[in-house]
Amino acid sequence: MKLSHVKLYLLCIVVGGLTGVITVPYRYLLVKSSDLRDILFSTAHSWWFHPIIIAVMWISGMGIWYLVKKYPIISGSGIPQVEGAIFGRFKFLHSLKTLIAKFIGGVAGIGMGLSLGREGPSVQMGGFIARLVGKWGKASISEQRYLYTGGASAGLSSAFTAPLASTIFIIEEVEKFDSVKIAVSSLLAAIISGWMASMVFTVNAYTLINTAYPDEMNIGEITIAFILFSALLTIIGKSFNYLLLRFQKQYKDSRVPVYIRILGVIIITYILGYFFSGLVAGGESFLLKEAGAIHTEIGLLAFLIIIKLLFTPLCYATGFPGGIFLPLLVIGGLSGKLFALLLIRLGILSPEHFGFFMLIGMSALFAAVVRSPITGIILILEMTQKFNMLVPMTVVVGITYFISEIWGAQPIYDLLYKRLLPANYTNSDERITIPFEINSGSYLAGRTNKTINLPYGCYIESIIRDNEQISEKNYIFKPGDQINISLYSKDLEKLYRSLRNIANE
Repeated sequence: MKLSHVKLYLLCIVVGGLTGVITVPYRYLLVKSSDLRDILFSTAHSWWFHPIIIAVMWISGMGIWYLVKKYPIISGSGIPQVEGAIFGRFKFLHSLKTLIAKFIGGVAGIGMGLSLGREGPSVQMGGFIARLVGKWGKASISEQRYLYTGGASAGLSSAFTAPLASTIFIIEEVEKFDSVKIAVSSLLAAIISGWMASMVFTVNAYTLINTAYPDEMNIGEITIAFILFSALLTIIGKSFNYLLLRFQKQYKDSRVPVYIRILGVIIITYILGYFFSGLVAGGESFLLKEAGAIHTEIGLLAFLIIIKLLFTPLCYATGFPGGIFLPLLVIGGLSGKLFALLLIRLGILSPEHFGFFMLIGMSALFAAVVRSPITGIILILEMTQKFNMLVPMTVVVGITYFISEIWGAQPIYDLLYKRLLPANYTNSDERITIPFEINSGSYLAGRTNKTINLPYGCYIESIIRDNEQISEKNYIFKPGDQINISLYSKDLEKLYRSLRNIANE
């Protein structure tokens, strides 16, 4: 192992540890915020107390809006922003301040009941920490990119105590780039933060869910059920993506003053919290409650799924710090129970086996929306410790992914990422300069600047060697050189991985 790799991996371990120090308390506060919501949404209050609570929530909402306005990079999930930072599209400036703002904004927004997940902010806070560690550790351009992946993986790992799924998510969705260094960097950081989370969150309520295979269903019945369930989840996933993007656009383009818009969201949150306190925020407590309740009205459950399906995009449209992972998993789990109740009504499934479809629904809906099937499977297996679900879960996830692919579903994070790019960027001739570090085994190493061919529109703007810019017209590329490549801004996402591969980063 090279000395430079040792330094990188040590920095990744530091990133994982520091990310755990921040994101584990973040998760703890969000878990404990359910006690606060029980007080806020209590039916025991006098009528005059409810307007006071709404006013306090409104003031908190305006405070979050101020933070987002001051630091726009903290808006929303944070996962697309980390991906953009890896590309070089976005700069994580003032990382410590934005880290604090993301922490406060996430705790305040999700804590008072907005239907958002803890994972997105955790991922971005991991990215902020990676930027700080990279700066303190004098990381190179190449090392900083790996630290970003490590920080993102560590943040997701601490959010769900799932280090393996977090690493796979980075490879499958964020990087989309097959590299041993990416895998090792992500896994090292994820293991550290995941271990820290496991020390605090020692109880796993998911293990109580009965996920035994429904032997009462024959092979024909289970096959038809899997296909119909996959089709249902595809429809729900497609609807979720549409509503998320639609609400975001409508909210942004609305002429209604922002303080009125925020007040409207707060009032809706309060009403839902008053009647269905477990359904607000991430909704995990409501999901676990339903996992232990055999008798649920089909009509009521379908209504609550629709409410969660509408409420989550509405909350995300505000731009407040928060992700979509957890609400998405909740919708998937509840949809699984709804489908199971229909099978029970038809006399095909025994009542005690609805948990089987709940866990499958969580992973399959994730695959339909995020388009990361392997992550969806491993994440639910790590979260629930129900490894007996691997085969049926893989089958339904595969079918769901296939149907979604035919329907033209696109990865939600790719769609959200495009929303962050400048308007009409695809028609712009604006250029951007991205640095890469030449490593051993690179296509460029040992070649001269006259003998290389870069993709159309790309040229080497400058080259830095030993902290000095090379001025010669003819030079030979060497490992350790930093090349600054100029390209059309609209082509960055298309060419980034190819250029990184050329440099063998």
